[in-house]
Order: sequence, then structure tokens, then C-alpha cells
Amino acid sequence: MTRITMRASTALAATLTIFALPDAVKAHGVDLPTSCKEEADAAVDEGLSLMHNMMYIQAEDAFDQAAASDPDCAMAQWGIAMANFHPLWPGNPSPEETAKGTEAAERLADLTTGNDLERGLTKAALAFYAPEHDGYRAQINAWAAAQIDAYEANPDSVDAAAFAALAMLASAPPGEGGIAINAAAGDLLDTLHKSAPHHPGVIHYAIHAYDNPPLKDRGAPYAVIYDKTAPNAAHALHMPSHIFTRTGDWAASIELNRRSAEAAMESSDTILETHYVHAVDYMVYGLLQLDRPEEAQALVDKMLAMDNHQVSFGGAYALAASPLRLLLEQEKWAEAGAVSHELHPSIPWENFPQTEAMLWFAKGIGAARSGDLEAARADVVKLNALHQVMVERDQDYWAKLTEGQILSVDAWIELARGNGEQAVKMQEKAADLEDSIGKSPVTPGHVLPARELLGDIYLELGAPEKAAEAYRATLELSPNRARSLAALR
Repeated sequence: MTRITMRASTALAATLTIFALPDAVKAHGVDLPTSCKEEADAAVDEGLSLMHNMMYIQAEDAFDQAAASDPDCAMAQWGIAMANFHPLWPGNPSPEETAKGTEAAERLADLTTGNDLERGLTKAALAFYAPEHDGYRAQINAWAAAQIDAYEANPDSVDAAAFAALAMLASAPPGEGGIAINAAAGDLLDTLHKSAPHHPGVIHYAIHAYDNPPLKDRGAPYAVIYDKTAPNAAHALHMPSHIFTRTGDWAASIELNRRSAEAAMESSDTILETHYVHAVDYMVYGLLQLDRPEEAQALVDKMLAMDNHQVSFGGAYALAASPLRLLLEQEKWAEAGAVSHELHPSIPWENFPQTEAMLWFAKGIGAARSGDLEAARADVVKLNALHQVMVERDQDYWAKLTEGQILSVDAWIELARGNGEQAVKMQEKAADLEDSIGKSPVTPGHVLPARELLGDIYLELGAPEKAAEAYRATLELSPNRARSLAALR
């Protein structure tokens, strides 16, 4: 949970929306004014464009080239420092990323900046790497505040403004509490888009701003153009599918993620970038909604056969979630309950308890729904242990999500024991909790929505009207979900 209060964040959003770029600003793409030598300046622009597309590995390579061309180029070190943390991505930077970013920040602190914009951006990057912060969330909030200061001091810079919007999104609380801030960031990005229609950061961050049920329609104009702005960037090809997932346009999502996966394969070196498995997970989800499980299975089999996946939270999530989706979406409860506890060997799973929790949730639901209550109870014990680790690591969002998963498995255990009333209470609590925090952008959808599970319980109890209400509520948040649609027919 962000440490910035809702009141403070809303006030900040209101302040930002009063800034309007001068009509004279007509940016086409990225052109950051630097005090670097010409060759280094061009490499900085290339790196910045890649960073706006969240192609962080390639961005760092470009900033490295800038530093090699001009060792005194402050923006080269700024870019390396910025490329090694990812404000909107779940999970913390890896130890290697932290080390590289910290070293770049130390070099940056010793270099001379040549204009106010450089100084503002430098202060923001150094704010993130300042040693006094207590945890990653504090680092993000410190960067966000300084990044917004940089924009206020340089209101005619499209890049400073885009980063300010990104800062708003990164420091907003999850779920319903962040919607007003997302909308305000979207207002700023809409204004920027009028004067900088091809700027990758403006388009990209707007999709993130509108990646939620209340605002999804505002994201549609950006979703249909982003892939054309950066046709070779794996993440840019994937991002429009966040909006298409929110609207239930599975065909569009599948096609964009197919292109994204191909681009990720092309851009990867010896390590397969996370963009690949992220795109596969979105494709698998879409294919299952269209009742094409054989194609989804083939994608999962191919993904799991690879042994060179990038170690990251996003990679761990997709590698854990996709195989489980195949079982849960097809209601293969006994198979889900008996699925192996061994996950893909390329990931150090102890680093990502949030992703391992999905396995034990799937096993618990599968076991409870196929009558193996002893196994289901054992799975709940595993979930509780992972939940405790998340609490200790201040992973508040994921701890709450896991709390909902525990409630769901317990609800189905109670249902199997004949305690229907208790089962409904527990599943309703799980659904309310899950709906209140929303889904993370790392996933196209929860592996099995708690609200949909509530509908299943009502059907089991012979209450079709209440079941229909739960399924309709599920479709409000996740349009065109196949299981809920089928239950309403």
C-alpha cells in the first residue's frame, strides 16, 4: 500500500491538471534537450524512447552507448539509473538491477548538469537511490514526488510531464482508492497527446491510467495506435491488450500478444525476456475465453519447455499462472487438486511468494471441489505460510489477494462439509476483498475470480437468482468471461 495518503495524492493530482503545455510545444516522438555531445545526445533520445516503452534492457544498452560516447554526459548515467527500476511493474528490482542503478546514481551525483530539466530529472533519480528509504515503496514515493517537482519546474517539457503522470500512477493506491488519481493522470496525458501525438510515453502511460473498469473506455483511442507508434517493441505491442482485456475483445488481445511474443523472441539474447511469457499469459487467457484450449495448451507447453527465462516477478507470475488457468477455466478440479507442486526451475520461487500462492490456491480449490478435503486443508496451510511471508515483506496488495484466496478455499471446504451458509459468508468476504483491490496489470485476470466462485457456490446451493447476480457482477469487472457467460445462459 502506498504511503502517500489519498488526500495528499488527490491534491497532487488536482495541482498537476492545471498545468497545460504551451501551444508552441509540438513534440514528435522523443527529443530530450541535453548538454551532452551530439552522438551521446542521440543515444540518450533512443534510450529514453525505449524506456517510455518499458523496454528497460534495451534502454540501458542505449544509455551505456551514450556514456561511452561522452563520459561527462549526466543524462547517460541518469538513464542507466532509471532503467534499473520499474515504477509500475509489480515486484522489486533484482539485486543486480539495484547494484547497477546505484552505481549509475553515484556516478550521476558527481557529474555536472547543463540545464534546469537535467537538474530536475537528476534530483528525481537520486531521490530514488537515496540511502535513507525504508523499502521499495518509500523509494518509489520519493522518486514520484521529485519527478513531479521536475515537471512543475519545467512545464514545457513533454518528457517531464509524461514522467509526472507516471509518478502519479506509481504512487496511487491500488483498487478503488486510486481511480481518481488515475483519472487525473489521464487528464494530463490527454492534454499532452494533443501537442505530442506520437510520444511513446504519453500513449503508454495513458493506457496504464485507463487500465481499470471505470476508465477503460477512455483508453480505447490509445489502444488502437500504440502498436503503430513502436511496432518493434514487445511491450508496446502488448500494452493495448490491457484495454482489450478490460473490454473483453479477445481476438484483438490475442493478435497483439502474438506479435508481442514474436518481438520478444527477436529482441532477446541468451536470456528470454519477460515480455515473452507476459504476452503468452495474456494469450492463454484470451484463448480460453474463446473456448480454444488446445491452442492455449500448445502455448503453455512451448513456454514451459524453455529453460532460459528472465528471472523477474512478471516472469514468475506468467509461468505459474498460465498452466493453472488451463485447469481452472476448464473446471478440471481433480487435476487442479493433484497438480504438481514443482514449478518451473528457471525461477527462484522463494523470491516470489505472491506467484507461488496461485499454485496452492488452485490446488486447494481443485481438491475441495473434487472432495479431497484433507488435501485442501493442507493447501490452506501452505497459503497461510506464504501470506505471512508477504506480510513480513510489506507486500500489502498481494497479502490481501492471498487472504481472499484462503477465504475462497475455506469456503469450498465448508460447502463440502454441508455448511452452505458459512460457505457463502466466506466467499462473499473473499469477493468483496478481491474486488476492492482490483487486478494487477501483471495479469489479464485472477486465475479464478472470487465473485465468480460465489456464483458457483450459489448454484451448488440451488439459488440460481443469487448465482446470476454474482455472475453479472463478475462480468461488470471482466466483460465476456466465458465461465460467467456460460453460467448465465
